[in-house]
Amino acid sequence: MDKTTAEIILSQEALDLLSQIAEEELSDEFELSKKLRKSSPADLVSACITQAKFRQRAEKKFGPFASRMLFSRDGLEQASRLSVSAQRANRFARAGIDSVVDLGCGIGGDSMALAGLGINVTAVELDEVTSALAQFNTAGLGVNVINADATEIDLRNFDAAFADPARRRSGPGENRNRLSPFEYTPSVDWLINTVASSIPTGIKLSPADDYKELRGDFDFEWVSVSGELVELGVYSGSLRGDNQRQARLLTSSGNFVYGSPNYESPTPEVGDIGKYVYEPDSSLIRSGLMGEFAIENDLSLIDRSIAYLTSDKLVQSPWIKTFEIAETFPLDSKLISRELEQRGIGILEIKKRGVDITPEEFRKKLKLKGKGAASLIITKRGDTRIALLGKPIH
Repeated sequence: MDKTTAEIILSQEALDLLSQIAEEELSDEFELSKKLRKSSPADLVSACITQAKFRQRAEKKFGPFASRMLFSRDGLEQASRLSVSAQRANRFARAGIDSVVDLGCGIGGDSMALAGLGINVTAVELDEVTSALAQFNTAGLGVNVINADATEIDLRNFDAAFADPARRRSGPGENRNRLSPFEYTPSVDWLINTVASSIPTGIKLSPADDYKELRGDFDFEWVSVSGELVELGVYSGSLRGDNQRQARLLTSSGNFVYGSPNYESPTPEVGDIGKYVYEPDSSLIRSGLMGEFAIENDLSLIDRSIAYLTSDKLVQSPWIKTFEIAETFPLDSKLISRELEQRGIGILEIKKRGVDITPEEFRKKLKLKGKGAASLIITKRGDTRIALLGKPIH
């Protein structure tokens, strides 16, 4: 969003028009635009329709709060889900933090969550337009939004810091010898070596980042929302807890935590494929805590390099998706097609891990018929590719 568009959307005229746009009208953008242009300028209508679409998309992250917020495309994409921000804010509150500087606040989502718990928040944003959006979104919460360079802020004025550094993908020929596939602003080096060494600090990183690059006195938390891995949180000082590595799973049925005080994980044994196969949550896999979980629940690996677990006993846990296995086949599309036809299976969930196969391309080879439903797990044991036919257990 450029400065001119921001000035338009922040105007009272735009806010009034935006409040009139009903969600159902967005399904026919052309007709909506034509109707609104009868009484409003084209640039105002265009900005409001775009903003209404952002709000619609933002409901997944911000729920009902989205209808009272303003967004940029990049700001919405990078913003934390409110449920995740709320858990992070709780960590600051439990540590007794009174004041936080949000270094690179974006559109202000995390500042909103922190301020909502009564913490005094100073939100710093380098981009002028994004800073204006943050000011609007945090209005009424007592957040002090500053349009400035985060690296020039005097950290001595605050009890703690939070940073969700901006990311951009590397271009061709750029130096790729860095922490992750992204470059961050402010840089991770500055956040770790300057900020986290000065005051307790929380940093939101991509879950694809390698936490072992950081080491040092930090706790790490991988957060999954209904199975979707969304971020890696890094915490220093009084923001640390009992677990150096921790997985957090947020679902409609609860908030689950599984952690270890240790930096490294044990490796489970590889065993025979049992009656049940388990797919661990993505946060459990990425954090390495799958090892502790498997040993604790007497589960074996299917293969040392594959994140599927197995046993003959039924284990029930929010951390795993369970499949009851009926048959194990070699990965032969013709054989599997015949077996599925004999069983009348025409609805098939295909999951794969550790094999170079596109599920939808493989599905075409099976020529599915029938009304029955099943799951097919394509994976490997050693050098052998296999297919496990079964059904999910909820």
